[in-house]
Amino acid sequence: MTLLNLLNHELSWHKRSDWDEAIELLKTFSSEHTDEPSHVKDLARIVRFRIDGIDAFIQQNTAVVCPNCEKVCCINKHGYYDYEDLIYIHALGLKPPIYKEGISDTDPCQFLSEFGCTIERAVRPFRCNWYFCDALLEHIEQGPAKPYRMFIKQLDEIVDLRKEMLDEFFRILKENSLYTLSSLE
Repeated sequence: MTLLNLLNHELSWHKRSDWDEAIELLKTFSSEHTDEPSHVKDLARIVRFRIDGIDAFIQQNTAVVCPNCEKVCCINKHGYYDYEDLIYIHALGLKPPIYKEGISDTDPCQFLSEFGCTIERAVRPFRCNWYFCDALLEHIEQGPAKPYRMFIKQLDEIVDLRKEMLDEFFRILKENSLYTLSSLE
């Protein structure tokens, strides 16, 4: 099986063999193709910078809405990285968190503390980072219009940059389509 095939399927840390293979292949691929993924790494750093740039806006809104929440929407299943998150995290030179076994997917997220998420916003799973409950959206939308418009513009730019990063990664990977799981053995 190629890394491309592995990453094009639903990747779950619950299926440890595929998860571990994907992480190992990403490391090996990156070390064997040091020049090609540089644009991917540059784009990942820009995405991280942009997310850091809107963190304060999100924090000021979640600080008002989330403490009063009666039903926690930060549930465990949203705290898992998917293959696109792994590509991004790996391009930044980071490792995904170690997940605890035995926690239900519907329980509050294992990374949620009384002070919010313990994972830095710029490296949280994408679906987790950009989920806004109705109460939070309403609060953001009712705030001043200019910061809201700026936030939406920045969010759109982050999504576009992330897509460009992933497209570039898969372009490079397809050019090296002979890269297989057997190359690790």
